[in-house]
Amino acid sequence: MTIRPNSWLVPFALAVIIAAYLIILFYRGFNDPDEGRYSEIPREMVASGNWMEMRMLGFRYYEKPPLAYWLVAPAIKIFGAHDWSARIPLLFSGLIGFFILAVAAVRKFGARHGLSSVVVMASMVGFIAGNGLLMTDSFLMVLFSATCLCFYSAFENNVAPRDHLQFLMLGVVLAVLGFLTKGAVAIVLPAGIVFLWLLWEKRLALLRPSSIGLAVLFGALLILPVLWLIERHNPGFTRHFIYEEHIARFQGTRATQLHPEPFWFFLLVLPLLLLPWTLFLFRAVRNIWRQKAFAHDSFSRFLFVWAAVVICFFSASTGKLMSYILPALPPLGLLIGRWGLSEEKADGSKWDKWLWNTGVAGFVIVTLTVVVAWNLSYFHFRPEKIYPITGLSVIALLPAGAALLYFILSKSGNVFGKLLLFNSGIMLTAALLLSPLAGKDFNVLAHINSSYVYKSLARHLQPEDRIIVFWSYRPALPFYTQRFYTPYEEENELFYGMKMEPALPGDLNSAADVRKFCAQSSGRVFAIVEPQDLKKKFLPLNLSYRATSLPRDPDTIIYELIRPENN
Repeated sequence: MTIRPNSWLVPFALAVIIAAYLIILFYRGFNDPDEGRYSEIPREMVASGNWMEMRMLGFRYYEKPPLAYWLVAPAIKIFGAHDWSARIPLLFSGLIGFFILAVAAVRKFGARHGLSSVVVMASMVGFIAGNGLLMTDSFLMVLFSATCLCFYSAFENNVAPRDHLQFLMLGVVLAVLGFLTKGAVAIVLPAGIVFLWLLWEKRLALLRPSSIGLAVLFGALLILPVLWLIERHNPGFTRHFIYEEHIARFQGTRATQLHPEPFWFFLLVLPLLLLPWTLFLFRAVRNIWRQKAFAHDSFSRFLFVWAAVVICFFSASTGKLMSYILPALPPLGLLIGRWGLSEEKADGSKWDKWLWNTGVAGFVIVTLTVVVAWNLSYFHFRPEKIYPITGLSVIALLPAGAALLYFILSKSGNVFGKLLLFNSGIMLTAALLLSPLAGKDFNVLAHINSSYVYKSLARHLQPEDRIIVFWSYRPALPFYTQRFYTPYEEENELFYGMKMEPALPGDLNSAADVRKFCAQSSGRVFAIVEPQDLKKKFLPLNLSYRATSLPRDPDTIIYELIRPENN
C-alpha cells in the first residue's frame, strides 16, 4: 500500500503523530531513574561550571561517557533546569535520524516504497518513544543508524574509490561519537554488521587491509585524545568504563549487576516496540520469502543483518533493558514498511488478504487494550497495581476512538492513509495518557514518575532545608529541587562514586545516623518514603516525624522529621 501524495489523510496523520511526539517530549515529567539520571548529571555540570567532571548527587559517576551530558547541558544552561528543556536535544536528534533514514530508504527502495517504509518506521511506538525519552540509548539509536548507513554506502556495489573512503571515514567519526555516548557497542556492532553482510554477499574481499587499517588508525586518533581528556578530569574512568561497564556487565560479574533477564527477553519486548504495525511483520516475512527479496535486494539483506546482530548480541548479554535494542528498530521498521505494507497486492490470494487483515487487527487490539486499561484504572480495579486516572482523561481516548470509527466507516480507497490516520489517533491517545492530563497519580502501570510531588516539594523548600530518601533511588528528585538529597541504605549506582571519594558525605545507615543528621541541620529535614516501606521499615526506626501538606502519590510520601531537641 503506497502513499498517495494528493490525499489529505497522510499529511493530516503525520501532523497528528508529530503533535503526539511533541507532547511526549515537552508535556511530561521525568521517568525515573533513566531520565532523571541523564538530566541531573548535566544539571550538575551547569551548576558547578565544570562540564568535564561527571557527577551525580555530587559523586563521581562513570557508567557512561559524557557526550549525551554535553548535548543536554547547553539546553539547561540556556533555558534553565526544566524537564522540557532537557529534552530539546532529542528533538534535533530525532529529526536528524529521521532525515538520514528517509534519504536512505528513498534512495534504495525508490520514492514509492521508500516513503511508505520510512513513515511506518517513524510511526512505531519504539521509534517515537526512543526519540522521546531522555536516555543515552536515544542518541545512540540515531548515531548507530547513521554509522551503519555510512558503512553500507562505503561497501555497496560499484561504489567509487573516493566515495568508499569518504563514507568509511564519516562512518568512523559517527561510530566514535556513538562510543562517546554509550560505549564500544557503537563501534563493534556496526563493524560486525558490515562483516556479516559482506560475507553473505560473498564480497569480503572489499575489506582491504589498507582501508580498514586506515579506518582503525583514524578512529584511534579520534578516541584516544578524548579518553585522555576525560580520564584527566575523571580519574579511574577508563578502567571502570572498559571493565565494569563492558566486560563485567556483559558477563554478569559486575558488583552491582542490574536488569538480569532470560535470553528470550527481547522476543517479548520487540512486539511492543513495533506497535501498532507488529502483526504486519508476518506479511513482510511472507513477501520477502515469495519474492526472493534477499536474493536481489542488497539493502534489505543489510537491514536484516543489522537488526539480527543487535538483537542477538544483547540477547547474549546477562543484563537487559528494553532500550538496549532501540538500534534494531530502524531496520525492522523499514523492512516491515517496505515488504509488509508498501506491497499492496503481492499475489491477491486469500492467504495474503488474511495476512493484511491480521496486520490491521493489531491496530484494533491496541485500541481496545488502551480502553480496557483506562477503565481498570478509572474504576480502581486492583489499585495497588494500577494507579488511578482522572475522569478528565477520557478526552485522551477520543483520538483513538475517532480514528477507529473513521477507519471502519470511510470508503476511501487509500488504505495506507487510513491505517496511518488510525495509528496517529493511537499515538495521540498514548501521548495524552502520559501527560498531566491523566492525573498526578497515573503512571501507566509503572512506578516511575513522581514529578508532580517533586515540583511541589521544590516550591516548598527553603535554602537551608535538607532531604533524606529512604530505600529508593530517585535521580529526578535533585533535578526538580536543584539540591542533593541524602540516601538512606540505598547506594545503587552511586556505590562506585561513594567508594572513590570516601571523604564525601555518603549514605545514612541507621536511625542514629538520621537523628545526628537532623540535629546538625539548620533547616527542616524532609523524609521521602515509599508507602510499601512505611510499616515494615520506616516505623520500626522510631524516628520522630510529622505529616506535611505536600501532595503524595502511590510511590511517594513526604514527612518532616523532627529534631531530637524538639521532641
